[in-house]
Amino acid sequence: MFSRFRIAVGLTLLSALASAIPVFAGGWAVVTLDELPTDVVAGKPLRIGFTVLQHGRTPMTELEPTITAKSPYGEKLIFNAVTEGKPGHYAATITFPREGEWEWSIQAFTMDQPMPVLTVAAPTAASASQPVKTEPVAAIISPLLILRMLALGLGLIGLVVAFRRRSRLAVALTAFCLLAGFALFMAGAGTASGLEAQSRPSSEVPVNLSLSQVESGRQLFIAKGCVTCHTNTKIPRNMTGSITLDMGTNLSNVSASPEALRLRLKDPSSVKSDTQMPDLNLSEAEIEALIAFINSK
Repeated sequence: MFSRFRIAVGLTLLSALASAIPVFAGGWAVVTLDELPTDVVAGKPLRIGFTVLQHGRTPMTELEPTITAKSPYGEKLIFNAVTEGKPGHYAATITFPREGEWEWSIQAFTMDQPMPVLTVAAPTAASASQPVKTEPVAAIISPLLILRMLALGLGLIGLVVAFRRRSRLAVALTAFCLLAGFALFMAGAGTASGLEAQSRPSSEVPVNLSLSQVESGRQLFIAKGCVTCHTNTKIPRNMTGSITLDMGTNLSNVSASPEALRLRLKDPSSVKSDTQMPDLNLSEAEIEALIAFINSK
C-alpha cells in the first residue's frame, strides 16, 4: 500500500515537473493578435495577423504557426500562417464554411493560445446590411420639376390676364396654379431629402453594432495575450492558454486609477524601466476598453 502511494506521488511530481520544464527552459511566448476580427461572414476570406514574442519581448522568427478553428457542428479546420512584415509577425487567411459560434486558437512555438469565440454570420444576413441601391435622383425628381415649372408658368400667365382684364376667373386660376406649384415644390423637397438619406454612406448612419466596452476589453485581454501572465477570474481558465505563468499582477479584483492604467498600457517602460511587460502597440480605443474591463466588477 505504502509503495503504491509513493509511486503515485512520484508520478504526480514528474507530471508537474514535465509541465514546468518549458517555462524554466525559456520555452514560452506571448501570442498577440493584431486586432479583434469584426464582420466575419461565412464563405468570405478573413485575414488574421498576430505577433509571437518569446518571454513577451523577443520577436520569434522562422516559426510555422497554425490556426485551428472548431465549429459547433464538430468541424475542425487548420490554417497555416506565414511570415509577414516585421520579425515575429505572421498572418493567415481563413474562411469559415458556415455560420455559427466558432472556437479558435493560435498554435505557435510551445503556445496554444485560445482566442475569443467568433460569431460567423450567414452570407444572406451580411448582404442585408449592405447599403440599399437607389435609382438616380435626377430620374425621380425630373417629373416633379416639370410639373412645378408648368404650374408656376400658368400662374404667371394668370397674373398677366388678371392684370389686363381684371377677371375673377383669371384671379382664381392664378391662385390655384400658385398653390399647386407651392405644393409640388414642398413634395419635391421632401423627396430629395429622403433620397439623400437613402444614398448616404452606411458609415454615416448612427447604428451601434459594436460590443460593449467591457466585453470588448475582455476579448482584448485574451486576444492580446494578457492572460498568459496575468490572472483574472473574469476570464475562464479554458481561455488562458496552454501555459499560464501568473508572473504579473493578479487583476481579478483590481480597481486602479484609469490614468495609471492608461500609462501602463500605452508605454509600460515609462512607468517601470525594468518591467517585463511588453509594449503591445495598443490603440487608444483598445486601451480604453481594457481599462473598462480591468476595473469592471
